[in-house]
Amino acid sequence: MKKSGWIVTLSGEVAANVVAQKLADEGFDVKDVLDEIGSVTGSATPDAVKRLRKIKGVADIAPDAPIQLDPPDHGPTW
Repeated sequence: MKKSGWIVTLSGEVAANVVAQKLADEGFDVKDVLDEIGSVTGSATPDAVKRLRKIKGVADIAPDAPIQLDPPDHGPTW
């Protein structure tokens, strides 16, 4: 099964680096640990995500999606 990008929101009850290691142990390819905002980014298969949601310290897992911001001098977007 193909891996896709995910954003894991942490609950704060377990240290971010500990949760990131547990995620990796369950098949999550950790890209970034963003302790300051309580998130971990990376990739995994949809089947792995089902297991990852059960890890203590994980509040939510959502698909990652690309965003594009216009330059500051671009003007209104709508």
